[in-house]
Amino acid sequence: MSLSHLETIRNLLAAGVTEPADCKPILPKLSGIRTVVFDVYGTLLASGHCRKNPQPATSIEDLLRPILQDHKLALPETPHSLEANLTALIQREHQAARARGISYPEIEIRAIWSELLHHPVGEVIEDVALQYECMTNPVWPMPGASNLIADLKKKPLSLGIVSNAQFYTPLLFPALLQATLPDLGFTEFLCLFSYQYGLAKPGEDLYLLLKKKLATNGISPAHVLYIGNDAHKDIHPAAKAGFRTALFAGDMNSLKLHPDKPGLLPPDAVVTHLQQICHLLR
Repeated sequence: MSLSHLETIRNLLAAGVTEPADCKPILPKLSGIRTVVFDVYGTLLASGHCRKNPQPATSIEDLLRPILQDHKLALPETPHSLEANLTALIQREHQAARARGISYPEIEIRAIWSELLHHPVGEVIEDVALQYECMTNPVWPMPGASNLIADLKKKPLSLGIVSNAQFYTPLLFPALLQATLPDLGFTEFLCLFSYQYGLAKPGEDLYLLLKKKLATNGISPAHVLYIGNDAHKDIHPAAKAGFRTALFAGDMNSLKLHPDKPGLLPPDAVVTHLQQICHLLR
């Protein structure tokens, strides 16, 4: 874990404003829960207006130029915009993975930036990717996230994560919550980040992998609560794997109900503030 990466995150991000969606909480008692698993973006972390000194919308070139200058790198000469090239590389990797039979692939963003900037993967590429991410997808802990995690750590529970993510995602916790995931109480082998497997949600693969990991500890899906903000990417595949589910509706900007997708499995609970999770486990 690079301390410079943590400082970059702290220097670029700031608290944003969240507002609960217009949903009524559904808070049944979910007995027998032994493991609580979270989505990250839109659930534990709010995204959007969380950037220090926000500036008017600008091109990727304008955002990157001072960053690359700091590393004595130049913008590559190309007839297309850097953003178009970035998108094209990601699409190429997705298409190649789908050709191999992966329905919902995930990229490794460091490899993408390395190819884009013609520079080997390392500290420089990580810094460029991290700064760009913080400027284009700024995040901040969701209200109540820190207190909820602290409360759950005191209970006889194991904690995990299943999330679409990149290398910088786990770094957001020590940067913004002042503690690594293990120090916060998360079990490392129950934290599944999409970039580590080349698999993304809403595919079922990460949930099924978690199911297998939990089985080695004697934990059945019925004793697992999965919490996410997206009915399609989070709730449906988690419920299909047999997990109990809670839809997080505490941020109207992140809540994704997907009314255009009939047949999605419903959540067992709906929470409009993270602290309500504790009511489900009472």
